[in-house]
Amino acid sequence: MLEGIRYGLIEQLCRDAGVKFELRRVSREEVLAADEIILSSATKEVLPCTKLDGKPVGNGKPGPIYEKLFQGYQQAKRSSN
Repeated sequence: MLEGIRYGLIEQLCRDAGVKFELRRVSREEVLAADEIILSSATKEVLPCTKLDGKPVGNGKPGPIYEKLFQGYQQAKRSSN
């Protein structure tokens, strides 16, 4: 996670979805070996990153963790209205 991301919301969404949340630096090797990469920001919410450096991430499709966090984000938005 980069500075400025809504840590608390993402952490809560992970907790609610049963997804492990760990805030730490990751190496380039870890990123390249990831099954899923998810981007988040206040304006973009959560987005799957399906390609990195022109190569597919995982199977090249949004994965199950993204789906859980996306659904949780949408629910959080509905609940705040």
